[in-house]
Amino acid sequence: METRPRKVLSINLAKKEYEVKSFEDLNNYIGGVGLGFKLMELYYDKNPLIFAVGPLNGFFPFASKTAVVLNNDGVIEDIYLGGNISLRIRYAGLDAIVIYGTSPEPAVLDILNAAVSFKSVNENPEKLGLPGKKSVLKLEGSKVLLGGYFGTPEHYLEKEFEDKNLYGIVITGTELMHISDFDKYEELYSRILNRKDDLSVLEGNYPSCSNCPMGCGKSQTGEMGGNVLLHSLVACQYADKIYTDVGIVFSCLNVLGYNYTHEDIESLPRLIEQTLRRIS
Repeated sequence: METRPRKVLSINLAKKEYEVKSFEDLNNYIGGVGLGFKLMELYYDKNPLIFAVGPLNGFFPFASKTAVVLNNDGVIEDIYLGGNISLRIRYAGLDAIVIYGTSPEPAVLDILNAAVSFKSVNENPEKLGLPGKKSVLKLEGSKVLLGGYFGTPEHYLEKEFEDKNLYGIVITGTELMHISDFDKYEELYSRILNRKDDLSVLEGNYPSCSNCPMGCGKSQTGEMGGNVLLHSLVACQYADKIYTDVGIVFSCLNVLGYNYTHEDIESLPRLIEQTLRRIS
């Protein structure tokens, strides 16, 4: 199995402190919801808000969502946000962002790669970060929206922002990703992109998620939890015919340098179930 440690940005709102942690032993959780649930276990006492991406985010078509994991009055929820935030987290060189504590005053987080600046709510989030390389997630009225459009189902994320006295998060990612066999990667990318007819959603003229040309109207409200493998990668639920194809999944992981086995994939649901049981 690939041994690159998972890189997690941990942010303490109460103390206005942050640190980047490398976790050597989280590879079995792959990413996305798997990684998010394990981080929830590790940070449970801090009541964290977790944003987690998977190994395919930023690299392949329709792997466009970000897993958001939180504790909703004792129930661990996983919801999924569209747009381009998964791309920015990936280009920031991170696998996850963990936010905990309550800010002493209304705050906006300005994240540049793995560095965090704590800004006043008087700062306009739209003017923070680098143009063309950022995502802006902010509380607009009663809704938390990414780029003024993409949101999540229910009101779990809004409650987290309010409880943490958080009004905006700006994420800028500028790191470049290296792929050793680029020709093979490019061929695989094109093959997956050409399977857009396999998506269970219609093409439209709405804002698209990163690495997706569909412009469907479904991504505006995000997704709820579901298929464990799909949401650990973290792919769009409407691309389940593609990213539940084990052959495609292993090809994508392999070209990116991951060496997961069939046993690793097959054991993922049980691993996540055990993690949730320990949290409960």
